[in-house]
Amino acid sequence: MIQKGSIITPSDSSGVLKINVFHVYKSSQGRIAMVGDFIKVSAREVLPENPIKKKSKHISILTRTVFRSIRKDGSYVSFKRNGAILLKRRLTPRASSVRGPVSRSIRRKKFLASFSKSF
Repeated sequence: MIQKGSIITPSDSSGVLKINVFHVYKSSQGRIAMVGDFIKVSAREVLPENPIKKKSKHISILTRTVFRSIRKDGSYVSFKRNGAILLKRRLTPRASSVRGPVSRSIRRKKFLASFSKSF
């Protein structure tokens, strides 16, 4: 469960170390974002000499959450850390690779085409 003010570590190789959520786009849970939802974030910590600057705003998609997500068959999945991927445009990632596990619920064909070899 991600909401306004949450601090997340990105799960991609964009060079951003921490991001802050300041807007949750329309979600099934209202003001709480779950896996696969789009959020608006700002970069809080970045690596030096990175093209992405501190305090820059981006749209991202949640790939994993600590709060469990229930599947249709009744089982549930939870992760140890929250993670998100920064996007340029809708389903076009900024980074070239993804680090760590990704929830199966966002493994859509359109999204898989963006990361051809990293999944």
